[in-house]
Amino acid sequence: MRISACLLAIALLLPAGGAAAQQGSSDSFWGKELSVYIGSTPGGGYDQYGRLLARHIGRHLPGNPSVVPRNMPAGGGREVMSYLYNVAPKDGTAIAITLRDVGFDPLLNAGAAAKYDALRLTWLGSMNAETSLCVSWATAPFRSLQDTMEHEIIMGSSGPDASDSVHPRLLNQIAGTKFKLVEGYQGSTEVHLAMERGEVQGRCGLGWDSIVSRYKQWLDEKKIVLLVQMALDKHPDLPNVPFVMDLARTERDRQIASLVLGPNKMGRPIFAPPGLAPERVRILREAFAATMRDPQLKADADKMRVPIEWLSGADTEALVKRLYATPPEVIAATRKLLGPS
Repeated sequence: MRISACLLAIALLLPAGGAAAQQGSSDSFWGKELSVYIGSTPGGGYDQYGRLLARHIGRHLPGNPSVVPRNMPAGGGREVMSYLYNVAPKDGTAIAITLRDVGFDPLLNAGAAAKYDALRLTWLGSMNAETSLCVSWATAPFRSLQDTMEHEIIMGSSGPDASDSVHPRLLNQIAGTKFKLVEGYQGSTEVHLAMERGEVQGRCGLGWDSIVSRYKQWLDEKKIVLLVQMALDKHPDLPNVPFVMDLARTERDRQIASLVLGPNKMGRPIFAPPGLAPERVRILREAFAATMRDPQLKADADKMRVPIEWLSGADTEALVKRLYATPPEVIAATRKLLGPS
């Protein structure tokens, strides 16, 4: 009897397991709040991905923290990267998603006054790889990319620094196409209406995931012709659509195309501030990977018609380093192609 009483007293003095043990663990998020900052306005594609991540990642972090999505769209997605780089706590409780091109502003925009260094950010991964397409409207007389090399085709665009304009200029330079741009539309919806009205004959910069999720009727009703796919890797769903990298005629052209299209590979990038402890980086990257594999997230993504083609944190970091290691003369040629921002 005395032995039992002693054992009970000792047990009461020992630290409790479960939640209390997690609370005391240095790598736990117990009792903390994880903020997922989103560098776009509510309702858009990046917002969809950011909120999808926020709904599921908490289950894969030690301590199961509450997760709160916070939109920070200022500066075309640049403000959120600057905030995480310079202001956000460096303890793993702040992560973000922003426009895929933002991290490459210092590289591709000679006049950029970026307040961040993409090479020092903590890259956790990317939720999807983007494949953009140039398409022609069915009533226009263009049934193949070859047709655009023989005859001028009028393409609509929102402005000179949009992918709608950059991709046609790239193709004109490396493949000899004859894309003519009509710029100044307010956005993609206005360009699409212009195609339907016959004001323009097509558009570049249209994501394959957007076509599948939002414009599938165009495919079903054969309202568009897929002219060329723009990405670092050929998409498995598009085996018969010409691939931009096959069109590059020189190694220099391939390097320029890689630099322009590299950000597409990390189409929905997730990152954290620089300077995180290595153990925190490991935990966040493993949690991100586990979330991307999570059947609950996949079911949620399917309902939303949001494709998941994710990259690991290590692969995303390697891609950033690879693009920043582009030879200076290729960077200069690419900046010339992109024009003033």
